[in-house]
Amino acid sequence: MSVTLDLTRARIHALRDSLEEEGFDLRPLDHGHFQARGEGVVVNAYRSGKVVVQGKGEALFLERRGLAPAPARGLAGLTVGSDESGKGDYFGPLVVAAVAVTPGRENELARLGVRDCKQMGDSAVLKAAVAVRALFPHAIRALSPEEYNERHEREGNVALFLSTMHAEAIAEAARAAKGCDRVVIDQFTFSSRLEAALRAVGVVAPVEIRPRAEDNPAVAAASVLARAEFLVGLRELGVEHGLELPKGAGGIVERAARRIFKEGGLPALAALAKVHFKTTQKVTGLF
Repeated sequence: MSVTLDLTRARIHALRDSLEEEGFDLRPLDHGHFQARGEGVVVNAYRSGKVVVQGKGEALFLERRGLAPAPARGLAGLTVGSDESGKGDYFGPLVVAAVAVTPGRENELARLGVRDCKQMGDSAVLKAAVAVRALFPHAIRALSPEEYNERHEREGNVALFLSTMHAEAIAEAARAAKGCDRVVIDQFTFSSRLEAALRAVGVVAPVEIRPRAEDNPAVAAASVLARAEFLVGLRELGVEHGLELPKGAGGIVERAARRIFKEGGLPALAALAKVHFKTTQKVTGLF
């Protein structure tokens, strides 16, 4: 069971102090204030104000502290949300997913544990994605590293082909849902570019393009689906080449890239990675 709360910074700090006094095991949390473990629950408090309580003891935990979950944000008509994954990861594919959600099904997504994938672990993302695939109209577009590098060399701007991928996925999800009253996209480029791409594929519904759109249930579901597809694609790519490919673009990624370049040169990297990243220059000395 998982419940998401919306708390102010002051309440999050007060909760931390209370849990520390009660003997909870407190730990640092990526993108967050803290993680606390105890009483049959795990509590993740994020900088966004979201506090996620998971575990068999969540009902008692909430009752004892007078906390109630925030209701799922309502949808204004059948909404298609889209999001991408892999854009900031050196290794692996670039993935866009779109999911169509009708009003009244927001709480169903919440019960499945669907939220912004950045607030979820990989195993939770993969599990939730199975349910989203089975229960909601959706579409996915993905580029392998080789396809990505070819598109980037030809078009010179990730936002150009990413806009096309979003538009195509949204149009397909809308067809699968037999309609669309509204489109919501997590913003990554100029709105005009996305709107032009949507018009090109015949999407005429009102479009909302904004940062942090994952607070919309349809976009959150799309973020989960896109991240799951990225994780599976990264793993399959590693298996194909007999490697364990790390996520992200930090030090562990650079070390892996150096090994790959040393053994196979630039062609080996181009089969696995987005070579226009600065990581390529760092590990090869080229460009």
